[in-house]
Amino acid sequence: MTQQDQATQNRFRPETSRGHYLLEVFGILCFVLLVLLIGVDVYHGAVEFGDLWLAPILAVLAYLAADFLSGLVHFLADNFGSYDTPIIGPNFIEPFREHHIDPKGIVGNDFVDANGNNSLASLPFMLAVWVVVPLETTYYGYLFGIFFLFLCLAAFLTNQFHKWAHMDVPPAFVGWLQAWGVILSRDHHDIHHESPYDTYYCITAGFWNPLLDRTRFFERAERLIRRSVPGTDPRFRSEREENL
Repeated sequence: MTQQDQATQNRFRPETSRGHYLLEVFGILCFVLLVLLIGVDVYHGAVEFGDLWLAPILAVLAYLAADFLSGLVHFLADNFGSYDTPIIGPNFIEPFREHHIDPKGIVGNDFVDANGNNSLASLPFMLAVWVVVPLETTYYGYLFGIFFLFLCLAAFLTNQFHKWAHMDVPPAFVGWLQAWGVILSRDHHDIHHESPYDTYYCITAGFWNPLLDRTRFFERAERLIRRSVPGTDPRFRSEREENL
């Protein structure tokens, strides 16, 4: 089956109801609207304060932050909670874990299904920033607005990058970006898909993965959470699965 046939077949995944699909469409539209609203405020800040030479630096920092946050969210979804956890269970935890069983399944997701949940998760933060942060009236609020705008865009595209990393033959421009390490590549992401799936969680570009792996960051974080957060199973996920 070609990727196009698979995409047609999986237009609505079995676990994705038509209602939730429409909610994802709504989430993407709201995301675009908030990007425009925040962007307008940032533009007014640029007119007032200038210093646009800082924008590329803030964009790089935002991209690095998005990569780290993608790993943190991925780590939490893989290791904590269950499919029955309200709201996040069926929409975040289940897709991440089922993805280990069927890594190629993500290739069949269309743009909405691949990116809708990320949009929905971003909306509360974007709305809060737009309402609360003085993006156009204070210098540091303006700089934060630039950073936050790039962060949101990178977070929005993260699962698209993840999807492309599972394609046998991605679009040519995507392959170029992957080859230069700008976005997540297939070879890099394959490391995460080696059982027990407990490393290389970052999926925007994967910049942080080697360092976090060498320092055993997520292993230490999991141990800390399991020891200190009431209600969490004290055993590592890999230990629980061995006893199934």
